[in-house]
Amino acid sequence: MEVDTGATIMLPGLVVVLGLALVVRLLSLPLLTAAQRAARRRTEAVRDGRPSALVSPAALGELVLGLAGGVGLVVLIRTQGVSGFGVLTDSVAFEETAEFAIVTDLDWSTARTVFVVLTLVLLAAGLLLWFLTQRNLLGTGPGRRLDPATRTRLALVLLLRAAVGVFVPSGLVLAALLVQAVALLTSRSGLRASVTPPAGHLPPVPAGAPAHLPPVPSRPSAQPPAHPAGYVPTQADAGPVAAHPVHQALRPGEPRTIGGYRLLGRIGAGGMGTVYLAQRQGAATQVALKTLNPELLDDTELLRRFEREARVLAMVPGDYTARVLDTGVDAGRPYLAMELLDGRPLDVHLREHGPIREPQALRALALALAVALSEVHRLGLVHRDLKPGNIMLTTAGPRLLDFGIASIVDGTRLTRTGGGPGTLTYMAPEQLDDGAVGPSADIWAWACCVVCAAHGASPFAATSTGAVIRRIVDTGPEPLALGAVQALDPALAAVVTRALTSDPAARPADGAALAELLAARPGPSAPLADAVRDQITRGWRTLAL
Repeated sequence: MEVDTGATIMLPGLVVVLGLALVVRLLSLPLLTAAQRAARRRTEAVRDGRPSALVSPAALGELVLGLAGGVGLVVLIRTQGVSGFGVLTDSVAFEETAEFAIVTDLDWSTARTVFVVLTLVLLAAGLLLWFLTQRNLLGTGPGRRLDPATRTRLALVLLLRAAVGVFVPSGLVLAALLVQAVALLTSRSGLRASVTPPAGHLPPVPAGAPAHLPPVPSRPSAQPPAHPAGYVPTQADAGPVAAHPVHQALRPGEPRTIGGYRLLGRIGAGGMGTVYLAQRQGAATQVALKTLNPELLDDTELLRRFEREARVLAMVPGDYTARVLDTGVDAGRPYLAMELLDGRPLDVHLREHGPIREPQALRALALALAVALSEVHRLGLVHRDLKPGNIMLTTAGPRLLDFGIASIVDGTRLTRTGGGPGTLTYMAPEQLDDGAVGPSADIWAWACCVVCAAHGASPFAATSTGAVIRRIVDTGPEPLALGAVQALDPALAAVVTRALTSDPAARPADGAALAELLAARPGPSAPLADAVRDQITRGWRTLAL
């Protein structure tokens, strides 16, 4: 009579446990992906200082499913209904390895040692996969770095999981390893999906923002196009013309023309307006045309806000900002035609390519933003919401976007109704109070953006709103984040450190003073000195877009 080996005896039990775990995990994959998306949204909300729910319904569902699945699996293997279940009921903490000693034909002491080592290896592998999954979901920037508070929390949970793992049956440890491997793969694919949206899909565009479009191929214009009277020419009219930018089709009921512009597609929409890809009739240049949503046209306050916003945007020069090309009203519907920019926002660039590692490119970014702020401040405006999402990295250089919540320095808010006063991780201490906010708040935000460009996240990023506020008003910026700038450009790091001084009076007074510090020469902003422009252009060429 032939005697079965230990592996043959254990194989049926292993197949049943792993098969059931895999089936349950695959059937519940939509729940897993929903929970992971919710975790990423919460991480982004906390990073940007926005409120978010502590636990999502999908995460609660995952917890309930895990507990129910674990209990069910333990009950199943204790039935001893399949060969090998006896070994899978053993655990590290309890000396119940007699079954393992029998099937392996080892003495009890040796069998005990082998069983403990194998189980601990499986447990360690499962814990490692769990940690990598959490890093994908909770980390920020390239490499998915975790802030100290999150690292501490994950370490405590890791220890708790390890302590529980030595008491549970080895079959449950094995099933958990397989389930966690699927979760890790899902979290990695989710990261790729968040970086590269599906073709034709664009996120909603904030109501005050110009178009954020990826680089597009161009074709030469055969001859300068003829424009109708009153058309404002753009720089693109003298050279290449953008061809077929990514956009969505117009929806039924949407207009096909507004103010002499033919609408080619929908770029995105916010709560107040919609941004279209448009082309002036008889012209070759495409623009981003923004208009109020039809249901808001009877709201006189919103109409006044839209008109004020158009005036603010039209006042800001085109050097390193998005330009307003045309404004008007068509059949009671106001519109705003803006320059259509190539490239991508800084936050998207950081997610796709990681921090900027070229010192000249980082300085070019810092100087271009300072020049843009100098023009904004010279007009008596304060941007109030400078952040990576409002910085466009174009082939022609950085561009400062979205003055939708700009305010006059005398304190008159241009968007008093709706919208917050900024993004928490880029807000200066004085913005947390009800007092007046001046250009120095933009200088603080400028420094945060420069640090983010070199480090991958704001120097005040944390896992909770309270922790962000404590950093802003008390503990100060993350030293490692400042160190990223110091390693690339010590002189720039010195200006950044000064700009992050809690006392507004100790910072550079405005964008012009900031630009002078960076350029080491007076008057770089009005008019823009050729030497400063050349420095930005040369430095920008070192950055791969």
